Formats: sequence, structure tokens, C-alpha cells
Amino acid sequence: MEKKLSLKTKAGYGFGTFGKSLSYGLSNGFISMYFLSVLGLSSEFLAVMFFIARIWDGVNDLLMGTIIDNTKSRFGKFRPWILIGAVTNALITVGLFWQPGLKGASLYIFATVMYLLWDASYTMIDVSYWSMIPALTLDSKERDQVSMLPRIIGGAAGIVGAFTMQIVDKLGGPVINGGYLKYAMITSAVYIFTAAICVVTAKENVEPVAEVKEKFSLIKSAKILLGNDQALIIVAIMILFNLANNLTNAASPFYFSFVLENKNMYSMFTIILGASQAIGLLGFPLFSKRFGRNRVYIGSFIIPCIGYGLMMLVNLLFGGNFPLFIISAFIMSAGFGSMGVMQNVMLADAVDYGEWKNGQRNEGVIFSMLTFLSKIAAALSSLITMAGFSIVKFGGENATTATPEAVQCIEIIMFVLPPVILICALLIYLRKFKLKPELVSKISEEIKERRQKAAQIEVE
Repeated sequence: MEKKLSLKTKAGYGFGTFGKSLSYGLSNGFISMYFLSVLGLSSEFLAVMFFIARIWDGVNDLLMGTIIDNTKSRFGKFRPWILIGAVTNALITVGLFWQPGLKGASLYIFATVMYLLWDASYTMIDVSYWSMIPALTLDSKERDQVSMLPRIIGGAAGIVGAFTMQIVDKLGGPVINGGYLKYAMITSAVYIFTAAICVVTAKENVEPVAEVKEKFSLIKSAKILLGNDQALIIVAIMILFNLANNLTNAASPFYFSFVLENKNMYSMFTIILGASQAIGLLGFPLFSKRFGRNRVYIGSFIIPCIGYGLMMLVNLLFGGNFPLFIISAFIMSAGFGSMGVMQNVMLADAVDYGEWKNGQRNEGVIFSMLTFLSKIAAALSSLITMAGFSIVKFGGENATTATPEAVQCIEIIMFVLPPVILICALLIYLRKFKLKPELVSKISEEIKERRQKAAQIEVE
């Protein structure tokens, strides 16, 4: 019989994400700036390297899931990989920000190898950590609690991460083997400590069942998606929406460092964005109930565009006035928070649609695309950002100050491209997305009727 989860288990599991989130915020959020401004790597090279690495990252997630499913040990399937992944990724994070005196081609090779190793080792802990939730409890209320705690604690790590630039300055500044390296050592120590607490306190509580599992196949997944036209539409919308969000995240450290030259504003900007997205996330069910899901969907596209427009005006007319800029950014980010829930709801409807249309219900394949597509969007974001920097010659030895052309490039990536991309996503939604509330209700009722008939036939 399954035991109720103790407070110790819930807290230990939730606390396990603090160091992971802290380290990820440094490695993922500031690696572009570190490679460009500190190591002096060229933006042309980084455009290609980041793109390839993040495409591989998406595939790597799926491969790691298969490895975890086939793991058998006295400590379960997940905890060994959480600990191995945490220790390995923490050590590699330190190596990522360490420069052993290399120059020229050897430096480029070293940076590439370390980044790919960092990416692969992070996948170990990230996939195993989140995949462990169903093995902790079968109770839906307990799952809600154990799922929410890491988000809250990860948010606390995000607040610390908002002050990364100031911390780096205090620890020696953005120089070779300076502030970035020392901060990486600190986050890595916290990383291993919190992961160890998670491994010791959070044990698998659900007995595994013997089942025959089909091996993951990209070809099979592609066939399933091609047979579900609404899943394909959602895929296109998700890539565009995540691309717009990632472009803003990629450009914002450069905008506050080189355009406004105010690192304190970046900290507040990051905190406000997190709070705004939380409001959009929590408000989605309330707004859907009051205004209808379709209107909330459309609002999730339009509201960020309004925020981007206001941010652009504040930047052009008021020189990035801080209070006005933050208000505009708050409006922009609320739509992205709503989209976080919207994506899950749309995918769930697409699963029902696939069963209704083709007689196949493929939750695993369709939901696995959520992570994979976010990595595709991240890859495109890196490619666009670095390609833009390459065009204006911002990179290598020219990444310590921003020319007028570089400033303009950063502003275009920050304010202009995202709303254009969101408008394209909205047009696809309006013209091609069919899973509106009326059809969703019809599909749900017909699926229930089919299952009832199938159950009656089995009985007879």
C-alpha cells in the first residue's frame, strides 16, 4: 500500500531544485555574454555552435528519458541520475567558466567541448528530477503539492540570479578567471548540497509495474504528428511563441549592460518579469472562466505585443525611463505567463483530437514535444541573436563596448522581432486552429460515447 508523503520528503524534493536553478541561471543566462565579452569568441562561431548544441539538447532529453526508464538499481531509477547529474554538471559548470590559458583554435575547441558536456550533464539531472514526480505518489493532491514546491523554490533561486551581474562584479568582475568563475564555484557547491538533500530525503514511493515499452522513435513521432493536423498547428504556434520570449531573454542582459549601462535595472527587470508571468500563470483559469478560453488565447498573443510596443516607445522617447519601462515589461510578460498554461491545455486538447480523428491516443509523443520544441526555439533564438551580432561586428575583441550599429541590433532583437513573431503566431491561430470550446466539447462527448459502447461490447 502506498504511503502518504511526509513533509520531509516534500520539502527535500522541492529543495533539490534550488542549486540546480541557481547554477542553470548562471550557465544558461550569461554564457553568451561570457563567451563574447570575456573570452572574446566570435559571434559567427557562437551562432553555429549554440544552434547545433541546442538542437542536440532537445534530442538528448528524449534519449535520457529512455535511459532512465531502463535503469534498475537499489536506489530506484531516478535518484542515481539526480546525484550523478548534479555532481557532474556542477564540476563542468566550473570548467565552463575557467580559462586554462588557451588561445586561438584551442580556445574555441575547449569552449565547444565544455558547453556540450555541460548541456549533456544538465540533461541527466533535469530529466531525472522532473520525471520522478509520478514515482513519488499516485495521489493527485500530493502531486500538485510536490510539483508546486520546486517552482516556488526555483523562483527564489531566480531572484538570486537576478543579481548575477552585481555578484560577478563583487567577486572580481567580468574578467578571465574572475567573478564568473568564483560565482560558478559557489553555485556548484550549493548545487551538489541541495541535490544530495533531495536524494537522501525523496525516495520513490510508487511500486513500478512490469510493462512492455516501445522504444522511442523520431520517425514514429513524426508520423503521429503528421496525422494530427491540430498538433502540427500547435507545434508551429509554440515554436513562434517561445522564440519571441527567448529573443527577449537573450537580448536583455546586453540591453541593460551596453545600451542603458545599468545592471541594477536588469535585476529589477528580471524580478518583475517573474512576478508578471506568475500572475499570468495563476490568472489563466480565472480569466478563462470569465471571458472564455478563446478570448484568453487571443489575449495571450496581443497583450505581449502591446507591452513590446510600449517598451519600444519608452526606449525611443524617454531614454529607457525605468518606471515606465518596468510597467511596459510587466504588461509584456503577463501574456507569456498565460501562454505557459495555454500550451499545456492546447496539447491536451490535441491528444483528444487525435483519438477522435484517428482512433489513436498519443499523450507521451505529443507532450514530449513540449520540451523538444522549447529547445528548438532556444536554438533559433541563439542563431538569430548571434547572427545579428555578427552582422554589426559585435563580438570577439569588439564585445566590450557597443557601437551605434550594435545598439540598434540589440534593440531590434529586444523590441521589434518578438512582436512580429507573435503576430505571425496569432495569424496561424486565427486561420488554422480549430480546437475552440464548441468543438472540444463535441470531441469530449463523442469520445465518452465511443468508450461506453466499447465497454458494453466487451461485457457482451
